[in-house]
Amino acid sequence: MEKKKFRILSIDGGGIRGIMPAKVLADLESYLKQKGDTRAMHEHFDLICGTSTGAILAIGIALGIPASKLLAFYIDYASSIFPSWPFNTHMMKGLYRPVYSNKKLLQALEDVYKDANGKTALLNDAKTMLCIPVFNGGSGEINVLKTKHHEGYNRDYKIPAHHAAMSSGSAPIYFPPHSFNFSNALGDGNYLNMIDGGVFANNPALIGLFEATDKLGYDFNDIMLLSLGTGQGRHILKKRWKPPGIRYWLLPNPRVLDIILDSQAQITEQYLSFLNRTLEKNGKGITYLRVQHQFHDKPIPLNASRKKDIDQLIVTGQELGKKHISNIANTFY
Repeated sequence: MEKKKFRILSIDGGGIRGIMPAKVLADLESYLKQKGDTRAMHEHFDLICGTSTGAILAIGIALGIPASKLLAFYIDYASSIFPSWPFNTHMMKGLYRPVYSNKKLLQALEDVYKDANGKTALLNDAKTMLCIPVFNGGSGEINVLKTKHHEGYNRDYKIPAHHAAMSSGSAPIYFPPHSFNFSNALGDGNYLNMIDGGVFANNPALIGLFEATDKLGYDFNDIMLLSLGTGQGRHILKKRWKPPGIRYWLLPNPRVLDIILDSQAQITEQYLSFLNRTLEKNGKGITYLRVQHQFHDKPIPLNASRKKDIDQLIVTGQELGKKHISNIANTFY
């Protein structure tokens, strides 16, 4: 009898560009149902990892919320989470405080996650294992919030799901660091100044891979990994042209943050490919599929909210689905 594979879903960070992996997953749901597979998306994976916008999707899927509903969440709330202001307003806000408040996003996350069971959801309510990267500004350390899927994990599963997602999604410049406390039937806690996990793991695929092998004891060749990106930009700096200082790098769109997040996702992809080539030499390679879009022109900003940008992200996600869903289904199901 063939040994059951350990299936991992990994979703990159990328702000509003989370629409693309959300659309891919929504179309995958539809495709599988047409083939007679009516299982919820979380039932197809043993571990789901997500950073920033990927954390929003990962937690929602793990709670049992259909990807189609999470896609609708992005479309419905884009303009209220990322309101459009004149350049001078962006500039003044960005210089003295975060450009956006996190209050509407935090409330929207709590509301959409309540759809899972009718009450404020906790990480403990996840129906499959989770790994959510965050940077803990209170301690100055990287953290990965996890469900209680290992005997040593006795803290994070108590956290309300919307606070976990907001912690991973509090991108510097865009949002303030997320501080919160909670008290529920499982316990209480106080978390200070949590910021976007993308500063160290915008592509969390390696976190998932090492969680499965180091913590859960699976062999590399037992693992199947589906990694969904949020679009890769081309950040070209011309030799004979000097950027106009802080205004170019930070306002109205923080290009410097885009480059950092993009580069981290790229190097993780390259590390995974290198690791897998090495493992395959010994017959121990993982089953690995990366779904990513390459922006040939200027990337859609992480904080885009105009209808034409939202529509373009939906179309791009749809095209990614057309290109990859059959392969995903044939490989993973």
